Amino acid sequence: MENDKECLENVVSEKKILDEKMKLYNGDTRKKLEAVLKNIGCDMRAWYQQLTGNQVRNFLRPANIKKCFAIFPPNSSDNLYAMESFLMNLGKLMSSANNKVKTDEEIDDLEKVVEEFVEDLKQAQPRATVTPKMHLLTCHLIPFLREHRTWGSITEQGIEHLNAVINSLHVRFASVLDTAMKATLIVKALSNYNFIFDIGASWFKAA
Repeated sequence: MENDKECLENVVSEKKILDEKMKLYNGDTRKKLEAVLKNIGCDMRAWYQQLTGNQVRNFLRPANIKKCFAIFPPNSSDNLYAMESFLMNLGKLMSSANNKVKTDEEIDDLEKVVEEFVEDLKQAQPRATVTPKMHLLTCHLIPFLREHRTWGSITEQGIEHLNAVINSLHVRFASVLDTAMKATLIVKALSNYNFIFDIGASWFKAA
C-alpha cells in the first residue's frame, strides 16, 4: 500500500509539472502550426495523437511538410533540418508502400532512403525508443524487398499480435516495480515463447 501511495503521489506531482509546462506552449508558433494542420486536413486536438491514416498521408506530402516547418525559425533547433529530412524520407517510403513489383534500381533507391531515414532519426531524436515496427522498417524491409520484390505481402498482424503478448506480460509482471527487472522478465518470457515455437512438436516428444 505504501508503494502504491508513493507511486500515486509521484504521478500527481509529475502531472502538476506537465500542466505548468503546457501553459507555456500556448504562443504564436503553436497557433500557426494548428492553423496549418487544419488547412492541410490534419486538424486535431492539441496534445493528443488523433491523426487518422488519411490525415497522416496528407501530412507526409512534401508540400505539406514544408508548410509545417516553414513556421519554425531556422535557429529554433539544431535538429530542425534533420527532422524535416526524416519526414520527407518517411513520405517517400509511404509512397513506395504498394503492390508494385520493384526493379533492382528502385530497391537500391529505397535502400538509400532508409539509410538517410535512420541517420536523420538518430540526429533528430537520439533518445527515441525503437519500436518493433521501426525495427522492421529499418532492418528488414530491404532484404524482404530483394527477396519478394514487393511490399504487397507485408502485414502488420504479426506486430499487433506481439503487442498483445507484450501487453499481457506487462500485466503479469505488474507487481515488479523495478523497470529494468520488469523489462528483463518480459524479454526472457518472449525468448521462452520463441524457443518453444522453434522446437515445435519435438517439445512434446521429449516429454
